[in-house]
Amino acid sequence: MAANAHQAARIMAAGRVLIGATMLAAPDLVAAPWVGEDARTPGARVIVRALGARDAVLGAGTLAAGDRAEVRRWLIASSASDAADFVATLAGPRSPARAAVLAVAAAATVTGLAAAASV
Repeated sequence: MAANAHQAARIMAAGRVLIGATMLAAPDLVAAPWVGEDARTPGARVIVRALGARDAVLGAGTLAAGDRAEVRRWLIASSASDAADFVATLAGPRSPARAAVLAVAAAATVTGLAAAASV
């Protein structure tokens, strides 16, 4: 695996762990721009924390991956979850920051797939 691709995968994975931890610790912070005024509801907090746990596990799995094929599988799984977030956001209600959330989810999907192709 190329050193630059491996380093990029590790940086992406560490970022995913940090984002996941933020979602677990402060779900309102993440949910507010994503779902709007419903962000402070108990249901929204549960969902955001669950997504945070998912992201933390995906990032940790990528960091712990031992070989090139395993890193690639974790990156593809991460990209699939980002694509699912994109579709769910697209199908959901409009919020003030919807375009930004869609852009982040799309960029994360494409970046993850590009990284998977490079490792």
